[in-house]
Amino acid sequence: MIPPTYHAYPFDAAFSEAVILDGLIYLSGHIGDDDDGHLAQGFDAEVHQMMANVAASLARFDRPLTALVSVKIILTNMNMRERFETLFATYFDGSPLPACTIFGAAALALEAAVEIECIAKL
Repeated sequence: MIPPTYHAYPFDAAFSEAVILDGLIYLSGHIGDDDDGHLAQGFDAEVHQMMANVAASLARFDRPLTALVSVKIILTNMNMRERFETLFATYFDGSPLPACTIFGAAALALEAAVEIECIAKL
């Protein structure tokens, strides 16, 4: 077995941005914050920034969003599930959607409304 490869964030963090193992990229959770740590305002804007962050992480490995095979979505308000699903689907433009688990949490970092954790094929 080939040992995992760990990839640090380009800034100080207590965890890896990604771990590569067996042809898969395991991304740490992403929220809708910008490079300065400011959370986007409003649910839709937060989702769009979050997906931009995921796309940027995958780009470090020359992979597109369509390389995602599985995602976990955490919402602080489960009433936003349908809205999230509508926004999320727009990023795949007819391509197969990744497997997905959505669950609720009382709170997320920076008081975010949504967080995503991803697995992508390398």
